[in-house]
Amino acid sequence: MNMKNTKIECKCIDMTIDGFGVCKHDSLVIFVKQMLPDEVAVIKIIAHKKNLAYGIIDEMISPSKYRIKSICPVAYKCGGCDLRHCQYGYGLKLKKELLEHTMELAKVNVEVQAICASPLEDHYRNKVQIPVQNGELGFYRKNSNDIVKFDTCFIQTATENEIINAFKTLIHKYHVSSFIKHIIVKEAFGTGEVMVALIVKTFDLPHIDVLVAEVVAQFPKIASFILNLNTREDNVVLGTDEKVMYGSSYIIDEFDGLEVEISLKSFYQVNYHQMLNLYAKVKEVANINKNTVVLDLFSGIGTISLYLARYAKHVISVEIVDAAVENAKANAKRNNLTNVDFILGDAKDDLFKHLEGVDVVVVDPPRKGLHADIIKNIAKRDVDKVVYVSCNPATMARDLKLFEEEGYHFDTLYPFDMFPHTMHVECIALLQRQK
Repeated sequence: MNMKNTKIECKCIDMTIDGFGVCKHDSLVIFVKQMLPDEVAVIKIIAHKKNLAYGIIDEMISPSKYRIKSICPVAYKCGGCDLRHCQYGYGLKLKKELLEHTMELAKVNVEVQAICASPLEDHYRNKVQIPVQNGELGFYRKNSNDIVKFDTCFIQTATENEIINAFKTLIHKYHVSSFIKHIIVKEAFGTGEVMVALIVKTFDLPHIDVLVAEVVAQFPKIASFILNLNTREDNVVLGTDEKVMYGSSYIIDEFDGLEVEISLKSFYQVNYHQMLNLYAKVKEVANINKNTVVLDLFSGIGTISLYLARYAKHVISVEIVDAAVENAKANAKRNNLTNVDFILGDAKDDLFKHLEGVDVVVVDPPRKGLHADIIKNIAKRDVDKVVYVSCNPATMARDLKLFEEEGYHFDTLYPFDMFPHTMHVECIALLQRQK
């Protein structure tokens, strides 16, 4: 029997990685939006498939002592902040428990340290990406292409919110709303410089020069205004061709005494202050010193490589994206660092030749984790230490098991809250070769 629209009283017994509360009714598992462990509520079933259902809270009977009123009026609709409805410290506890559960399921024996709290709970993001659809600006509702409009996003900065709100008027004033697919704003926390990019269907936008002039006059921090051409019909946001309308093709940020150029396509940690804590922990656990040779894989624009180069003997940095490698080389030159080499290559295919004489390998892979060949090649070279930085605990757990099978030992996981009010967490583990 399909139970859609049925109301059931349930107790929440767990949380999912997507921030849903987990309830059970007989053999039926129900995922409930914005429900916290130990809460009791009347749940309305909104979707039902076999032994799995999704529900919403119809009436709260026994709320958690950690439940708070969300400061964001659209958090429930947007879905970007999974934990807006609970105290920040309790959210960290839930993330830690989820990490422990993930490791236990994968049979990974490791102690999970307390999560390093973000220095900023709100207004921490240095990048915002806003879809434009039918003349409206807003975030996509979770798992849909519906636009959720907002006036203030509490994880964006005041400058980012002000620029996005200005565009709500400007795209209609200059009749360009139908030409724009996304608006991206990047803000360098260390310098204050701002980049604005319009992802457009054509470079021939009406009145674009006047629009740019008005935006730059209104926001003097803007150091880069770019048009990015994307004529694709899929979900890929950025196209290949760019046109600089004002300033440079990049902005400059500073962190820990370094200057880095950040282009539109550059990957850069969105939580600036927590990035500094993360990089410091990488250096600490690996015990980087003037005798250490480091290999940095998946290095992007070279921020970790540059950070470590000031403390290490030599750093070899491997990245598969050509533009990122060129960006990294420019950043090394800007900082007068000559003991770091940036190499264009696939970590899987070209790795073995870069491992000779390396003391520490730092890996910061995408969400899919490491290819098994990378792990095997590191083990074949008998590299003493591997520092694994991960944004996906599930693939990290899988890879830790593979490293263990190859003779590496680890005992501690260091988690960092890179994305407050979400269930996402970044982790570091030190793996040491067993002699």
